[in-house]
Amino acid sequence: MKLQIKPLGHRLLVKPDEVEQKTKSGIIVATGDSLKNEQLAVETGIVLEIGDLCWSDTGVGMPWCEVGDKIYFPKYSGQRVYPDSESSEHLLFLNDLDITGVVVDER
Repeated sequence: MKLQIKPLGHRLLVKPDEVEQKTKSGIIVATGDSLKNEQLAVETGIVLEIGDLCWSDTGVGMPWCEVGDKIYFPKYSGQRVYPDSESSEHLLFLNDLDITGVVVDER
C-alpha cells in the first residue's frame, strides 16, 4: 500500500538519489567497502513537496528551491519515511534550513 505524504511546517519531502555502486571509470565498488561508499554518497535529491511554512521566518521572502529542483543537503540530516510498505525505497523529510545548495546546471 502506497501512502500519500505531505510535509508540514518547515519541512520538505525529498527523494534522495541512489548511491552509485560503480565509479565513472566503471570500477564496481564492493558493498563492504564502506569508506568508498561514504566518498560516493554525495547527498542530493529531488524536492517532491514543500511545507507551507518553509522559509517564512528567514526574512528572505522567497523560497530557495522549488518542487522538482535537485538539492544538496547534509549526509545524516532528515527523517526517513517509507511510503510503500512493500518496497525498501525511502523518502526524506528535511527542514528548510538543511538545504545547502541547488543544482543549477547538470551539464
